[in-house]
Amino acid sequence: MASSNCMRKLAAAPPGCSTRLLDFIKFRATNVEDSLLSAVFVDREHHYKQHAAAVGANLRRLRRIASTFLTDISGEAIDIGIEITQQERVGNAIPDGAIIQRGFKILIEAKVDSSVDSDQLFRHAGTFGGESQKLMLLLTKQPIGRSEQEIAARISASYPDVIFKNIIYETICNAVTGLFKAHEVTMMALIEDYIEYCNDANLFDQSGFLLRIAPCGWSVEIIKKHGIYFHPSDRRYTQHAFIGIYANKTVQVILQVESVFDVEFSEGRLEKALVQGNATDEYDTRLREMIKDAKELCHYEIASGH
Repeated sequence: MASSNCMRKLAAAPPGCSTRLLDFIKFRATNVEDSLLSAVFVDREHHYKQHAAAVGANLRRLRRIASTFLTDISGEAIDIGIEITQQERVGNAIPDGAIIQRGFKILIEAKVDSSVDSDQLFRHAGTFGGESQKLMLLLTKQPIGRSEQEIAARISASYPDVIFKNIIYETICNAVTGLFKAHEVTMMALIEDYIEYCNDANLFDQSGFLLRIAPCGWSVEIIKKHGIYFHPSDRRYTQHAFIGIYANKTVQVILQVESVFDVEFSEGRLEKALVQGNATDEYDTRLREMIKDAKELCHYEIASGH
């Protein structure tokens, strides 16, 4: 409706009036457009500045995390990243700015089952160059004891600026725990996956500290009665020392794992294959009773494949 009134007024206006009005409208439109473009550019510039600041903060934090991690596992102060200074005197000169990257090199030799070769480590020590910090790490499942001091002394005699350290996989797993916050889910997932891999590959044993929560249905009372938990033999899980039986939104009972068997029960004959823990016949009576109860009370057939 407003547009129609304007058009009628333009049609009735004296000669030249409509031209001046259209010029005014074009002028206002151009200024509005310029203002909008300026606002867009200002907003983009603000966004880019915020993004750059966020990226810079993240990079600085990652450098601190990496430095903390390497310092923790090696026992040596290691600083990663560049240093930027402004107008600092260097001798009789004061440059406007400086970007400094201090050189360091870390060599890693990992052993799982093979024996430690001191000659090999000595050869590695000779491959360092002109780095200001030189560190060699021997990664093993268990500490090598007095051999660490002997190898370090031999390397130091020929390469005094090379530091030799023996670390174990468990040290690495402990060091990465707590580096990231709970909301950093991607990094937390990577760390949990690495720790689980180390545990499953027997690079170190954390099972003594782990509690597994197992959701259960009708079998809860049978498990509580006999003190034995059962599941299909082909179910995979990380080794653990305790198991919590979960039902009705609560952990009903916690069992300590003493033995794990694959069980076959047929025609009154019980056969067991030890999977983990102690080889014992202490539980045979309870196993027979539990197999019977599972079938009669819950209609579960666990005499085979469990």
